Amino acid sequence: MGRSIVIRRLVPAAGLLAALLVACAPTAIPVGGSGSAAQRVADLETVTPGVLAVAYRTDDKPASFIDNGEPAGLHVEVMRALAARMGVQVTFVGTDFASAVPNVQNHRYDTTAMSVLVTDERKQVVDFSTPEVYAQSRLVSRKAAPVLTVAATKGKTVAITRGSALIQILQTLSPDVTIKEFPNIAASTTALLAGQVDALFTGTQTSTQLVTDHPEFTLGTDFVNSGLDAFPVAKDHPKLLAAINKALASIMLDGTFTALFHKWYPGEEIPQQLLKDYPGMKP
Repeated sequence: MGRSIVIRRLVPAAGLLAALLVACAPTAIPVGGSGSAAQRVADLETVTPGVLAVAYRTDDKPASFIDNGEPAGLHVEVMRALAARMGVQVTFVGTDFASAVPNVQNHRYDTTAMSVLVTDERKQVVDFSTPEVYAQSRLVSRKAAPVLTVAATKGKTVAITRGSALIQILQTLSPDVTIKEFPNIAASTTALLAGQVDALFTGTQTSTQLVTDHPEFTLGTDFVNSGLDAFPVAKDHPKLLAAINKALASIMLDGTFTALFHKWYPGEEIPQQLLKDYPGMKP
């Protein structure tokens, strides 16, 4: 299978990450310095004291979706694990992707449980945690009219979720493609089924799930290295960012993240860069 060149890879400074790894422990961790546990929780700068408000997508299976009326998926379970280590409750609010980062910036949510690629543009409005995972993306098209490679999108119309960083990535790789934006994966899928677009472009796990759910679809052969996923936090909430980073390092080292990754992405390997970012992490 063909693989594209990495568009951008943003790796946190080694010193910062090393400090986080030294500070973390495999069990519940304190979220602040001196003072009572209640005070440390209050100092986290969450929108509601003691509660981590998290935006998630309801249709991006297996990363972030709704299952029997409840939030589910890798990012959702990771966020539950982080909240437990931070000593706070967690609430989830379903939202569209395009509004998620702006609403973190505006303090409607504390962070997100969805695949958010770190980009220079997004870093202007929010801060990001250390990496949660490194993402790849893939085309999905109809078997009756396959679009299997990025090169084959020339002159074609491709659906991408509104606000996604994949829009710029695909336009860079294929300048002659026409991008049609949709509010979510469900709308993109409907458009592809109806022949309104030639393909859709999304993360590899979502694309695999779509082909499983729709036998009339086929996967593209190109894997596009789209960058790293991390959790956005408002720039004026540095204590919350530090607490999330500390909790994230903890679940990376104690095997929690590895177990969740293999639960939701069976058969896939932990990205090598993630193992380098968190020395001692279980593959």
